[in-house]
Amino acid sequence: MKLIRDLLGRASRTISHVVPKPYPVTLNPSSKTPRGRVLFSYLENPLRWSEDHRGFGGHTNQWESREIVRIFTDLGYKVDAINWNDKQFVPQQSYNVCFDISTNLQRLAPFLDRRAVKILHRTTSDPFYQNRAELARVSALEIRRQAHYEPKRRISFPDLEHKSMEIADVCSLKGNSHTLRTYPQEFRHKIKLLQISGCSLPENLTKDSDFVPRKREFLWFFGSGVVHKGLDLLLEVFSKHSEFTLNIVGKVDREPDFMTIYHHELTELPNVRMHGPMRTDSRRFQEIINDVFCFIAPSCSEGLSPAVVTCMQIGLYPLISRNTGITLPPDCGRYLDKGNVPEIEDAVTEIFKMTASDLQSEIRRSQSYSLSELSRARFREKMEEFLLHAVER
Repeated sequence: MKLIRDLLGRASRTISHVVPKPYPVTLNPSSKTPRGRVLFSYLENPLRWSEDHRGFGGHTNQWESREIVRIFTDLGYKVDAINWNDKQFVPQQSYNVCFDISTNLQRLAPFLDRRAVKILHRTTSDPFYQNRAELARVSALEIRRQAHYEPKRRISFPDLEHKSMEIADVCSLKGNSHTLRTYPQEFRHKIKLLQISGCSLPENLTKDSDFVPRKREFLWFFGSGVVHKGLDLLLEVFSKHSEFTLNIVGKVDREPDFMTIYHHELTELPNVRMHGPMRTDSRRFQEIINDVFCFIAPSCSEGLSPAVVTCMQIGLYPLISRNTGITLPPDCGRYLDKGNVPEIEDAVTEIFKMTASDLQSEIRRSQSYSLSELSRARFREKMEEFLLHAVER
C-alpha cells in the first residue's frame, strides 16, 4: 500500500507541474509602430517551433502558417493564432483582420467589428467539386472491383465553406486557372490566384545530372486518401505491365479497406514496391528516387499539390492530372486529361520509350521552373503582396 501511495503521490506532483501551453498563441509585431490586431485561424503549433524544427521539412502547411504570421507581424500587426478546426474559441479582443482557411470565418464573423477585413485562404478545389470528384472515383473503383471503399478526403461541411466565401472580403487560392474554374462564378471575382508553394528540399536531395537512371522506375508519392490520389488506377496499369516498376511512398497501409481490395497488387507483384510514408530528407527516400525518372500524380482534386512540386524540384518527369493545380512550362511533362486506366497506360508506355535526351531536356526545364517559381521565397513574395493589398482595402 505504501508503494501505491508513493506512486500516486509522485504522479500527482508530476501532473501538477504540467503547465498548459498558452492559447491562442500570441505574437507581437516586429514594427515599432503597431498597426492593429489579427485573428489567425490556420495552424498554431508551428508558431511555437524553433527555426530548425523538423516539422518545417514536412507538409508545407506548417511552414506556410508560420510564414503568413511573420508577414502580419512584419506589417505591424499583433497576431492571435488558433487552430483552423477550433469550433469553441470566442474572440475576447477587437480585431482589425481575421484570416481563415475553412469554416471558422463564418462562425467568427458575428464577433468581429463590422470594419474588420475578412480574408479567406483556400488551399483546395471548391469543396463541392472535391466531394463529387472523390465520390466518382470511389464509385468507379467499386464497380471495377465489386468491393466497398470508404471515401477518405471528403470535405465535411462544404456549405459552411461557401458561407465563409460569401462573408470574406477577399480570398486567396493556391492553384491555377483550372482550380479557379472549380469554384462557382459568383465567388471568382474576389479570388486572387497564388500559384505558389512552400516546398523546400533538403540540400542533400538531388538527382544525378542526367536525370534518367538506367532502371527508369516510376513513383507515386502522396499522403492520405489513396483513391482520391489515383493509386488504384496505377495498380490496375502496373499489374498488367511487369516491365514497368512502381514505387509507392505514402500512407497506404493506413487504409485497410484499400489494402484488402488490392492485396495481390500491393503484396505479391515484384514490380510494385510499397515503401510506406517517409520524409524526403531520409536516406531511404534518396535511395528510391535514384532509380526513378518519372512520377505519376493522377489526383482528382487539389489546390496546388506540394507532392507534385516536390517531385518536380527533385528532378523527376511530371505525369500529372490538371487537378493537381500545377501549370507546367510549355512542352514540358504531360497532363492526364481523362484520368482513367487506358489513358494512364498509354502515357506510361510512351514516356518509358522516350529518348534520354528528350527526357533530360523536359525534366531540366520542369525542375528549373519549380525551383524558382514554386519556391518558399516566391511564396513569401506573393503572399506578402496579397496580404498588404488586402489590409489596405
